[in-house]
Amino acid sequence: MGTFLGWSIKRPSNLTKLILVVCASVALMVADSHDDQGTRAIRNIVLRASYPLQELAALPFSAGYEAFRGLRTNTRLRRDNARLEAENRQLAVEASQAGALRAEVTHMTALLHGAPVPGYRVSLAHILDVSAGPFSQRLTLDEGAHNHVFPGQAVIDVHGIIGQVVSVGPHTSQVMLITDPDSGIPVVSERNGLRAIAFGTGSQDRLKVPYLSVTADIRPGDVLASSGLGGVYPPGYPVARVTEVTSNPNLAFLKIRAVPLARLGYHTHVLLLWPRKASKGQGMRHG
Repeated sequence: MGTFLGWSIKRPSNLTKLILVVCASVALMVADSHDDQGTRAIRNIVLRASYPLQELAALPFSAGYEAFRGLRTNTRLRRDNARLEAENRQLAVEASQAGALRAEVTHMTALLHGAPVPGYRVSLAHILDVSAGPFSQRLTLDEGAHNHVFPGQAVIDVHGIIGQVVSVGPHTSQVMLITDPDSGIPVVSERNGLRAIAFGTGSQDRLKVPYLSVTADIRPGDVLASSGLGGVYPPGYPVARVTEVTSNPNLAFLKIRAVPLARLGYHTHVLLLWPRKASKGQGMRHG
């Protein structure tokens, strides 16, 4: 019950409201069935007025759909990105391996097809292990007594002398590099025939050439080759290049440093030399 302008007005019942709504709906359907200009105008007005409400009602669904689509797209992109990163890492590893393999094949081809060493036959050996400390510079090869390797045997690569075999097992052997502190190799200057001895320093990139007087004709850039004295190394094969010559007026000898020409820290294969006319069972000779 309510009042309006002093009059008591009874609120309509739910049934009355339902009847009024049904009647209004029927009236609208009847009016809509008459496709005249007035009806179309009213319909357009109603549609324009209700459009914002329709958009507002559809907003939660649209937002949810866009969020779901964005999440699905982001998940797919993350998955594709992870797959591409894994493929890129694999390709990088394969490229690195291929590069290393190409370099080793090139080196082995050069070893096998390099200029022959007069008076010697050669055989390819694989490096199994490396000891490169300041007190020991050694290699372990996969060739041993069963392959007729012997102590004192010379080991080279295509660039220069590497060292000599110092111990032999049934299937492996150990090589002392020319940079080992216990190594000394007789050399001769290719420029003027000056004789000297190149000693190891414990560093793979440095040799020392002591006991040359201050009047000796030696200079940076001179190439030192094996003299062949002692019979271990083939004569005339490259050993080192002089990098530094220092004279001290208070000393009787020059201070001379050189770098090995053999690639001591590279590749995985070397060449073993056998003198063609020498006994394979000879003992080690220092030189």
